[in-house]
Amino acid sequence: MKILFYGDSNTWGYDATDASRQSNRFTQLIKQEFSQHEMIEEGLCGRTLSLDDPYDEDRNGAKMISMVLKTHSPVDVVFIMLGTNDAKRQFSTNSISLEKGIRTLLYKALNPEIYRDVSKVPQFFVVCPPKMNAEGLKNERTMSNFGQIGFEILNNTKPFLEKGCTNLNVQVIDTKAVAGSVDGIHMDESGHKQVANALIPIIKKL
Repeated sequence: MKILFYGDSNTWGYDATDASRQSNRFTQLIKQEFSQHEMIEEGLCGRTLSLDDPYDEDRNGAKMISMVLKTHSPVDVVFIMLGTNDAKRQFSTNSISLEKGIRTLLYKALNPEIYRDVSKVPQFFVVCPPKMNAEGLKNERTMSNFGQIGFEILNNTKPFLEKGCTNLNVQVIDTKAVAGSVDGIHMDESGHKQVANALIPIIKKL
């Protein structure tokens, strides 16, 4: 089975303490559990659900999902964990932006044209991004990027992501993970472990 993880810096494994890549990121923990399956890590720092970042056009997740799916075709399962960057103040978004963003991305991902040459459409899951750690509001950069509104958006993502997935046969998973205290946005080792522990049982049932 080929499993694709499509996300942002938390999928990439960004370590807020030194900007390195965590070796015990959740994708690697899952890989240890399922050595018989192929795990594909498609984490890009700064990636959004469907918003154009003026500083890097490649960060729009909806625009890139088709290319990624074609690159790794055929794929059996896709886990999408995005939404953190959509809460940045520069985008002037709100919680409804998550609903519209995930729906835009999934419409692209479920386009039948992508799967003309393969036997089936992958099974998609949407994973809620980690909740912002309140300690992050003490971090000058995080406060500048996200502010109190961003904090509120990221601490209540599930209902809006679920609404965006209505009638698309896509399950939304809330792992209850909270980002680490260094910047309040990126998960530390315990957060990655929590996400892995939430996804492993789901993969076992597939």
